[in-house]
Amino acid sequence: MNSEADIARAQELERRIRVYEEMERDDEWPGALRVTDYIVIILMTLTLVIGCYLWGY
Repeated sequence: MNSEADIARAQELERRIRVYEEMERDDEWPGALRVTDYIVIILMTLTLVIGCYLWGY
């Protein structure tokens, strides 16, 4: 029942679990947005909306 494919799949799953556990310990997720990123997005959106409103669109 334990074929080579099953063993390889289990090893890959264990490797991925270790990677995610290490990322959780470091508290650093690549690509994760921080508070400053959200603030900049909100400010850019408001600038675009207000600018288009004042321009007449």
